[in-house]
Amino acid sequence: MTARYLSILKSPLGRTAGFVLLVYTLCGCVHAKPVAGTGNVSTSANGIKFQDVTATAGIQFDRQNGAFGKKWFPETMGGGGAFIDYDNDGYQDILLVNGDWWAGHNLTGKRPTLALYHNEHNGTFTDVTSKLGLNVSIQGMGVAIGDFDNDGYDDIYITAVGQGRLFKNLAGKGFKDVTTVSGINDIGWGTSATWLDFDNDGKLDLFVCHYVKWTPATDKYCGTTTKTYCLPEVYEGESCRLYHNDGNGKFTDVTKKSGILNKNAKGLGVAVVDVNGDGWPDIVVACDMVPNLVYINQKNGTFLEKGVETGLALGDNGSPHAGMGIDVGDYRDTGGTGIAIGNFTNDGLFVYDIDTAASHAERNHSAALTTATIAYITFGLVFADFDNDGLLDIFAVNGHLDDTINEANGGTGYRQPAVLMRGAAGGNFTDVSSGGGPVVVAKDVGRGLVRGDFDNDGKLDLLLIPNVGPARLLRNTSTTDGSWLRVSLEGTKSNRDGYGAVVTVTVNGKKYVRYASSGSSYCSAHDRRLHFGLGSATGQAQIEVKWPTGRAETYIANSLPGEYKCVEGMGKK
Repeated sequence: MTARYLSILKSPLGRTAGFVLLVYTLCGCVHAKPVAGTGNVSTSANGIKFQDVTATAGIQFDRQNGAFGKKWFPETMGGGGAFIDYDNDGYQDILLVNGDWWAGHNLTGKRPTLALYHNEHNGTFTDVTSKLGLNVSIQGMGVAIGDFDNDGYDDIYITAVGQGRLFKNLAGKGFKDVTTVSGINDIGWGTSATWLDFDNDGKLDLFVCHYVKWTPATDKYCGTTTKTYCLPEVYEGESCRLYHNDGNGKFTDVTKKSGILNKNAKGLGVAVVDVNGDGWPDIVVACDMVPNLVYINQKNGTFLEKGVETGLALGDNGSPHAGMGIDVGDYRDTGGTGIAIGNFTNDGLFVYDIDTAASHAERNHSAALTTATIAYITFGLVFADFDNDGLLDIFAVNGHLDDTINEANGGTGYRQPAVLMRGAAGGNFTDVSSGGGPVVVAKDVGRGLVRGDFDNDGKLDLLLIPNVGPARLLRNTSTTDGSWLRVSLEGTKSNRDGYGAVVTVTVNGKKYVRYASSGSSYCSAHDRRLHFGLGSATGQAQIEVKWPTGRAETYIANSLPGEYKCVEGMGKK
């Protein structure tokens, strides 16, 4: 017997509008029939391409960093943004994190605030910031998206220089600042953040990276006759924080109790992944000029830091690097785990392979990656299959810290182009930046980077947020027509977002693996639906979900391409 319900989905941008029947089977998999025009599958490598649709989409956002001649350190770092379906209409909305004016800096005009844009399902967005209560001024940095109260609507946490803020989603009708009542008193310099259920009790906990100890009152003078921006070595590090979700909207700071406390940390990027394959979420923190941190979950509410032991803490020369952005993905297409970390000029972007059996990572010394990225300072970065050929690609945004840097100095400059690396068999990459379109090689002061399918056409798009200036929305216009599968999760005993689940899709005998998590890149949060490029695959696909509770269930996708929703407890054991 089959239970059914109807849901109306408008067609992707540029296609004929229509209705899609969703069937909620007893196996718990909600599946959409193929959208008209996507059934012809080919693997033609016509190239990955993007188009800047910011203006036509109606996104009008200029990020501010508050700079007014003081050369304060936070002015160099920038922030991020997020794709979030805040009203559960099936389309990704856009949240952008802004900076603010510094105290004592008296300006006229409209003060910077957060920005929220609602997706109108036709390629355009409407600014709903004030309407939904997010017209908040904050020296913002990062954002984490997650349903902390399991009410079915994703909530928002914003990190900041000062105090972070938690906003509860009021059933898609608005947001309420619940920072004070939640007990999350995160003060300092918060950067990237992520939601995770570290004790697998079904409630999302919050991890917040922290950078250095800095306030306007403790700002230091760097330079000789003229003040310059300081290096991170000038300031003491600041420990990352972990907040346990106690339920009823309350959190407890368990940073010390859990083993997270490290006063030398200078964390800028964070990724949650099961490093040792034991089914529990671990935490990897990309740090700036101090060793990267790898917190291994001990399954009892505590972590052990194993950065050196895992091989992720230091570079090949035994010294720490300037770790910033970070992401996780099976880029070798073997069911394994790869970790990419952005670095400073002359280091290049690093990619590591994790051997879960040995809990050890080996760096992939890809000549192509090094050549493409060594001249730049890489902040936001993502793994994503942009051409749906079944192999993960890499997109990275770059930008210098010093706005007075001379372009003749190594050819880097303050504004730098993005880098697009197309994945190839065996974990190799090819630099295809120049073929990606003018928007890829256009120079900017890159910081935040978000991936997601905002127009629901089965191709992953990008949202770029600079240190200062306009955010850019890039639509994926790649001409390849590979098959795809998009999987959304709904936990029942596990946390509702399904963060921590391992999803394996098998089609025509080939397996594809994704890990459901919050955060990664730099100060950003992605479309939480899991995207699988499937190349020339057609027909039926099997979806296996290993939920955070340890329960493994199988769901059947009867046709490709399409979107499928898997509900915990409704699959076949």
